[in-house]
Amino acid sequence: MQNKFQTPELTAEQQNLYNTIIALQSLIESATLNTAEMSQYTDMTYAKKKKLVSEIYFKDKKRKEFYACKDGRYKSYNPQFIAPSEKELVQKLYDYYFNNTLEDIYKQWVQHRAETQIVSQKTIEEDIGIWNRFIADTELARMQIAEIKPVHIMKLFQIWTGNVTRKDFNNRKSVLNGIFRHAVLNEIITFSPITDLPCNTLKFKLPNASKKAYTVEERTMLLSYLRTLEQDAYTLAIQFAFYGIFRVGEIKGLTWDTKNENIITIKQQLVEERTLQDDMTFSHPHRVLKDPKGNPFYSIRTEELPEAGIAILRKMKELNPNGKLVFMHEGRPLTTDTFNRRLKKYCGELGITYLSSHKIRFTNASMLFDAGVKAIDIQPLLGHSNLAMTQHYIGQRTTERDSTEMARILA
Repeated sequence: MQNKFQTPELTAEQQNLYNTIIALQSLIESATLNTAEMSQYTDMTYAKKKKLVSEIYFKDKKRKEFYACKDGRYKSYNPQFIAPSEKELVQKLYDYYFNNTLEDIYKQWVQHRAETQIVSQKTIEEDIGIWNRFIADTELARMQIAEIKPVHIMKLFQIWTGNVTRKDFNNRKSVLNGIFRHAVLNEIITFSPITDLPCNTLKFKLPNASKKAYTVEERTMLLSYLRTLEQDAYTLAIQFAFYGIFRVGEIKGLTWDTKNENIITIKQQLVEERTLQDDMTFSHPHRVLKDPKGNPFYSIRTEELPEAGIAILRKMKELNPNGKLVFMHEGRPLTTDTFNRRLKKYCGELGITYLSSHKIRFTNASMLFDAGVKAIDIQPLLGHSNLAMTQHYIGQRTTERDSTEMARILA
């Protein structure tokens, strides 16, 4: 049997004791035992855990028994834990010494966030990607979290820096911060070793200048080229994206009232959600209709379309006369991955730098601003709840200009 935990701090006798505990736990989990046998093996496992924990915990302490509080609870110091019973305290200490590698706590942290939905699924997927690419194969991941010291983390930081931008570094550091914070809140460790590390001494790679929008010329080239292709739901949806300020999920979830055809109401988005599985991978996506992203008071909105945008909706109505959603391909709703894959293909065929569907929002917002529309008038079209977010889309500007008809500019 390959041991999960080996360290020179254990004597040969203690290592054998640990191996016995692992064997007993495996027997309890996998064997078919009657009630009496289960009780016998459970008691035996606890006795050996208590012996091993006591030898480690009391090694440099004068006191040789756990502190019993007046209210009946039991307490340990360095590490400090409080538990309702001595048995539960022993288990906490055993987990502290043996059962909590950084990878163990990472998995607990991911599961907790998925179950409580305190962050979005997209954030969880991004953090899993960071763990798999930059942390999973490091020595740190295999260490017991209680044994990780600031010097171990700083060593990893120094390996990273010089090859990453500050933003990329902060994204990786944020994952480690989350894992250690989870360990502290669940009394696995008493403090986070990542706190107050001197990261200001690290060197970072300068970021490449990022392109956030298509140029007017590139937009024209794409629209002209797309009109020459077979008109299906994807070629039409990409064209439609350039005639408003929509999120791709809002286009996928779009409905249309032909009685007032030049006005559309953005009232929902279609998103692909996946479920976190036991192996820390995600299931195949399933489609869900939701309110548009952000505060519904702002994100649910109406937009006036130019004639070219209306023409696209009419064409889609011909192709998809009975669909519940406007944009459906072969009877199925669109997917963001295919939308972006098609867009990337068409950009490549034209020799244009590919920018994702979301950057089309940047493009159209910037075009409106450059044509004289005030930021405060662009804000409701984007569905933003605050002007600062809108400024991020149009760039930092210092002058304001007169308003112009929105639909005419994007025609």
